[in-house]
Amino acid sequence: MTMTARSHHDKSPPVLSSSGRSEKRTFKEKLHEAILQAEDAELEALREAQKQDKKTLAVSLLVEGKPRAYVDFFQLTNPAGGRRGGGRLPGLSSAETAEASGDLPPQSLVLLKDQLVRANAALDDGNVQEVCEAYKQLAKYFAQMGRLRTAEFFFQKCLHLSKEAGWFPGELEANLALGIVYEELGDVAIAVACHERRLELAAESGAMEIATSACQSLTSVYLRQAEEFNAKKDVDAALDAYNKCLNAAERADNPAVLSKAHYQMGMLYHQHGKWTDAMYYLRRFIELSNSGLAVGTDKSAEGAAHTTYANCLQEVGDMATAISSLEAYLETMSKGMDQTGPAIACCSLGILFYNKAQFQQSVTYFQRFFELARGLSDNAMLEAARFNLGVARGAVLMEPFMNVVNSDLPKLIAW
Repeated sequence: MTMTARSHHDKSPPVLSSSGRSEKRTFKEKLHEAILQAEDAELEALREAQKQDKKTLAVSLLVEGKPRAYVDFFQLTNPAGGRRGGGRLPGLSSAETAEASGDLPPQSLVLLKDQLVRANAALDDGNVQEVCEAYKQLAKYFAQMGRLRTAEFFFQKCLHLSKEAGWFPGELEANLALGIVYEELGDVAIAVACHERRLELAAESGAMEIATSACQSLTSVYLRQAEEFNAKKDVDAALDAYNKCLNAAERADNPAVLSKAHYQMGMLYHQHGKWTDAMYYLRRFIELSNSGLAVGTDKSAEGAAHTTYANCLQEVGDMATAISSLEAYLETMSKGMDQTGPAIACCSLGILFYNKAQFQQSVTYFQRFFELARGLSDNAMLEAARFNLGVARGAVLMEPFMNVVNSDLPKLIAW
């Protein structure tokens, strides 16, 4: 049998059939492979064109005599490892630099080059404000693209130049921008430092409106910092951050954050058995909620605060005030509101009366607890309400029997 040589143009490998013999691929399979190869080639050509665009723009910066612009352009458009020393952006890890300096579309490269040239020229003229304006435009542009590390790079340049030149407004604005960027990046401690520096600068210059704005910014980062410390079980650090949050919220006149910080501190003190401290902060939270100033307060948090406050009173031996405070809370709640808080309060009152052996009162509140729980999408709460109500009703039925036993035990034995 004569074998024919395969054409050198047909580079596709033979396909083996189930019997082990080779079969030629169909035209459809060859066409599909050709399309994939063409797409790969197109992508590779696009990458090469982008590289060439970057090289062309970078070389043009040197030709125009803009060395500082060239250095920044090169660092921002070449991933880590692209040159001796790693090609790393100052202050960033290699991974962060690679993320920040991924392939940019042509229009971004042109904008980057133009603004760097603008900054270079302004720096030669000693015009710090113009330099910062160029860097700020780039920072905002990259922030909108989600390249926060690149935005940080330019805001840091604004901050450095403003400090060197003693330009107060520029330093204020850069600290604010960096604080926001670091918040987005999750670098809470650095965000706190930026906002605190802005507050310090504003206080030194007597700029009260800016100081108030800085306090407003600090409320959210202090609250977030406190929550992070709390998650790590660092109670002292969490309480310190909450206290800073309270001070900032008071200065910024932010009752919503003020009430939230009071609530969190009260619950944290209660968790660690510091009843008096817990009562102080929970009472302040309740007062703020009742005042109507803290708009958007979580109604279930109100219920939890009243219940926890009553529990603190119970722990210090003031059972009467614990009951009266919960009853007063229930009187203020209307039927149209979220009933999670009232349900928790009714449960607490049922337990309090049960512990006092006032079983009929206990049944009254457990019955109300059960009715409210049925209207909520909380199966665990409903099961707890059903169980508590059953136990309390059993105690009510048991009471007459125990009275008979205690009053006429000999007759009962004889019977």
